[in-house]
Amino acid sequence: MIVTEVIKTGILKLTKSKQEALDHEYNGFQWWMQFGIDKNILSQHKRAKGWYYAKDEIKYKDYPLVIPNEQIWFRNKKTKLTPYWIKISVRKRKGIGIWLPIKPHKEPLDIKYLKDSLLIKNKKGNYELRLVYQYEIKKIKYKIITAIDLGERNIATVCNSRCLKPIFYGRNIRGIRRHYAYMKKKLGQKKLLNKIKAIGNKEKRIVEQELHKIANEIVRFAKEMKSLIVIGDMKGIRRFRYRKLNRIIYSMPFFKLTNIITYKANQQGIQVIKINEMNTSKTCSRCGEMGIRRFQGLFKCKSCGYEINADFNGCKNILKRSLDYMFNDGVIGLNPKISAMQEISSMKSL
Repeated sequence: MIVTEVIKTGILKLTKSKQEALDHEYNGFQWWMQFGIDKNILSQHKRAKGWYYAKDEIKYKDYPLVIPNEQIWFRNKKTKLTPYWIKISVRKRKGIGIWLPIKPHKEPLDIKYLKDSLLIKNKKGNYELRLVYQYEIKKIKYKIITAIDLGERNIATVCNSRCLKPIFYGRNIRGIRRHYAYMKKKLGQKKLLNKIKAIGNKEKRIVEQELHKIANEIVRFAKEMKSLIVIGDMKGIRRFRYRKLNRIIYSMPFFKLTNIITYKANQQGIQVIKINEMNTSKTCSRCGEMGIRRFQGLFKCKSCGYEINADFNGCKNILKRSLDYMFNDGVIGLNPKISAMQEISSMKSL
């Protein structure tokens, strides 16, 4: 299984000459990409057009400057600024290159796994590098299935095919969203636009930190249990009739959490698949008939009278929908004491 991992690195305290060299290469690359005008940049950077980026999809926007892996050198040098240094080639110092002090968000991997790197400009106008690594890891032989239901009350409800006891994650995210929405409304009334932007960035950081904690817990559990992860596909979930409910649902970062879980799981050799989530919250996980939500957190079946936490009910339905896929792929039934058909039968009787 081939895994792609990206390590973000900030570039620290550029000198005037290094800043000019990067500006020349980066800005010249934008001219080349958007208008086909050569501003005398290195030929290896121009090769990205048509190879890294499709020519017929070029738009008028900034593109990350692609730096080939053979044009990158690393050096560990214990300085007060940073122990990590990287050298890249630029036109203004052709044949010499420039050494850049960097601050990675985690320990860089072995250079033999490095593919290409991307030089970008962040919102503050500072340069950053994205080091792209690719390496092969052994795919896990799955023994169980872990299902994840994404919801507005609990952003992630998790259960698995061995122990159906649910775990609820991220209930505080809804409170964080509402708190900052209230603050933005009050600041908007006072027309304090800069403060709205500042607290918006703070909210984003807090929520992303929570999402990473949730994803780490789920992936750690899946790795320990040798479990495949099945997650509900939230496509179309934002089409609601009531404006207030639509605002609450729209503010929940379902897509981002799905991406974080997928990214972290793939790094551990764990496959993540998506299952259509349509009507999982309205269908009884015991008898399969349509039911109702007596209120937001409780589901009741009209047919058999089954009452259960609504998010847990959706999670069990996602788990059941994944059984056909798992059976055809040879995933379930790896326990020699329990056959695949017995496990499917036991799940359908829940």
